[in-house]
Amino acid sequence: MRRLVLFTVLAFVLGAPAAGLALTGDDDGTLSVTAGIGKVYLNFNGSAVGRLRSGSIRVTDPVASDGLRYNFSNCDVEIDKSDTTTNKSDTITVCRGTNIRFRAIGGKYQILIRGAGIYLSAVGHGYAVLTGAGDDPAVYSDGTYSLNDGPYKSLPDFGGTVNLVAPVGG
Repeated sequence: MRRLVLFTVLAFVLGAPAAGLALTGDDDGTLSVTAGIGKVYLNFNGSAVGRLRSGSIRVTDPVASDGLRYNFSNCDVEIDKSDTTTNKSDTITVCRGTNIRFRAIGGKYQILIRGAGIYLSAVGHGYAVLTGAGDDPAVYSDGTYSLNDGPYKSLPDFGGTVNLVAPVGG
C-alpha cells in the first residue's frame, strides 16, 4: 500500500509541471534570468518558476480558472490584494521575504519581481520588462538574462522590454 501511495504522489509531483508546459503552444518563447538585482515584470500566457533571495513577488491571475494556478514558499509576509483591484475577478497576491520560491503554471499571469538574487525560468508568449540595478557602484553585477536560449546579456539599466515569442525559424 505504501508503494501505491508513493507512486501516486510521485506521479502528481512530476506530472504538474509537465501538464503546465503542455498547456503552452508552438509560438512560445523562453526567458531565463540569473542573479538578477532590480525588477522583472512578466505579462504572458505560460509557465514560470523561480526563486528570489530577498524582495517581493506580486502575481496577478486575471483568469483563475485557467492553468494550474500559482504558489509561493518561504514568504515572511503574504498579502491577498484581490479586493484592492478595480477588476474584482483578478486574483492578486504579494509575497515578501527571503529565499522565496514560486511557480505559476499554465495560465495567463502578470508577475512582478523586485529584489536581489532573482532566478527565473519562463516559457510562454507575451512580454517582459527587465530593469537592472543600473550604475550603482555598490553593485558589481545586476544579473543576466537569456531569451530563447540565446547568449546571456546584462540586465538593461532602464526598463528594456523583450517579447516572449518563439524564435524565428523554430
